[in-house]
Amino acid sequence: MMTESELYQWLAQYGIQTPAYKVVGMEEEICVDFFPAVLKIQSPKIVHKSDVGGVRLHLGSNEELTKAREEMKKEIQEVHKIPLDHHDCFIITQMVNGEELYIGSVEDPAFGSVILFGKGGIYLELYKDICYIDSQAKEAEIIRAFETTKISKLFAGYRGSKHPMSEVVNLVQNIQRLICENPDIKELDINPLKLTPKGLVAVDARIKRESTPISKPHTSKRPDFLTNHRVAIIGASTDKTKAGYVVAKNSLGFKGELFFVNQKGGELFGKPLLKSIDAISGDIDTAVLAIPAKYVIPTIHDLIKRKLKNLIVITAGFKESGHGDEEEEIGKLALANNFNVLGPNCLGYFNDTTNLNLTFGTGNLKSGSLAFISQSGAVLAALMDSANALGIGFSHIFSTGNAIDLESSDLIAMLQKAPEAKSISIYLEGISKGKELLTHIRNSQKPIFLFKSGKSAEAAKAAFSHTGNLSGNYEMFAGLMKSLDVRVVDNIEALILKPIFHNHRQIAIITNAGGPGTVLTDAIITKGKQLYTLKPHEIQALNAILPEHWSHNNPIDIIGDALADRYQAALDVVDTFEGIDFIYMLITPQDMTEPLQSVQILAQNTYKHKVIPILIGGEMVEEAKKFCRENKILYFASITEATSFL
Repeated sequence: MMTESELYQWLAQYGIQTPAYKVVGMEEEICVDFFPAVLKIQSPKIVHKSDVGGVRLHLGSNEELTKAREEMKKEIQEVHKIPLDHHDCFIITQMVNGEELYIGSVEDPAFGSVILFGKGGIYLELYKDICYIDSQAKEAEIIRAFETTKISKLFAGYRGSKHPMSEVVNLVQNIQRLICENPDIKELDINPLKLTPKGLVAVDARIKRESTPISKPHTSKRPDFLTNHRVAIIGASTDKTKAGYVVAKNSLGFKGELFFVNQKGGELFGKPLLKSIDAISGDIDTAVLAIPAKYVIPTIHDLIKRKLKNLIVITAGFKESGHGDEEEEIGKLALANNFNVLGPNCLGYFNDTTNLNLTFGTGNLKSGSLAFISQSGAVLAALMDSANALGIGFSHIFSTGNAIDLESSDLIAMLQKAPEAKSISIYLEGISKGKELLTHIRNSQKPIFLFKSGKSAEAAKAAFSHTGNLSGNYEMFAGLMKSLDVRVVDNIEALILKPIFHNHRQIAIITNAGGPGTVLTDAIITKGKQLYTLKPHEIQALNAILPEHWSHNNPIDIIGDALADRYQAALDVVDTFEGIDFIYMLITPQDMTEPLQSVQILAQNTYKHKVIPILIGGEMVEEAKKFCRENKILYFASITEATSFL
């Protein structure tokens, strides 16, 4: 264990400022020229100096230091019964004044070395005004992370503060280098870290070392999971209640070669059910297993002989139900034979470019630019169904399940080579390859939207029992994601909606009620978006078609007696305005309102701006909601729903 003086020397090697200090022996004459000073015992016999009277503050002269040393020796030996000898000594440090900050690092089970930075001192645990920074974070990530703290305002000119953000960046980068060159450091605490006129100064520090073997990631080049030419569904079934039936049915539009295998034989959807893999001539690049768990590993051995590249294991009953050894065996086979595994215990895979739907979710999937990765099959199935109802399409879908091999990190990297995938949404429960996840997000050229379950301790246990993965500390997870500019969403529906609207900021509202329009405005502003400001000539254009007492601003209140024709007139004019990103069409059920006819306008006309109806109420707007569902018009039944994804 390092002494304090050794620790100061070590920190200085990494460009970290420390106070002026001097080490003196038990009887050595004290002569320093920095005051006020602090005197501390430095002994391997004493861990917590303050507990044994081993610290004296605010000493103003060498005489006071000498006197304090004698008093300290007496208290330690006579009161606390700790003998001191020539191996023990004292350290004198200059007292440093300034705001108390904190920087440290921990070794997280999922993310490896993570740096913590923020408000320090005795209230560190109370205020928890800290951020989380990956040990490999770039400058932009460091700044984004630190800007989430309140203390960061001291580096943005708060009350005339002269400290630039570069002080923070330089310190964090020094800590990153320290961690990189000393992989045995499992914990580092510099607290307090004083913010002084001369910069950040480490006043006190503690380290914990622990030599552990460093695991090396799998470095062999993976096959391309997105390339599928010859696909075999093992366990294709004529039983409509089986996953094998649904997967086979959904796969029928595949543009490549497709084979169904079931040992009972027969026919399914006009294709033969082959009794074994041996009945397929040639290699199989992609296989789906929808068979009982006990047959999975023997079947994999048969597929390996066919130069298998991609395996999708629909089958459940592995780690999540206590059969971890069998699941680990699947992973070992994949590593030894260089094939990809999606699952086990997953919903499947979809690739729009070849119309390959190997899921047992809905078969009605629309083409789109959103790639979706989900650890939960049930959540994925629900969102696939919702997307279908809302007319939202996908480029790719991956259900990772227990993720014995392919995780979100691997799939993010693969999707960089898929031009049809413009954005990526991820539903995540647990993480085992956290460092790789951070690296691939950092290298991603596509916007990423993410929902993480398991925020509470109770939910984390539920996530573990469901997928068998470590859920981890949510605050750390969310902090790291925000530093990487990942859009962390707070509801799962936002995973399919936010990719559409994340760049939309200027919003127009057409409403037949002022109160709900105001509530909607507040919700929009709270989400960091803006209401479009009407220009004078635009107000004149609306004057020509609206009643005299319309609101003359945005929200555009077209008055409570508005029928469908007034909604259409307002839409026709507002749609010509430049600079609007989309339009909310807010409809409240008043006696004269025509909700159905008002939404029918959207099916009968083409608008250059996206128009989203918000249908508030019950029975009076039910027909309008039904019309929107049948015509795949995105609508919402409340203001909360309509703004949850912004």
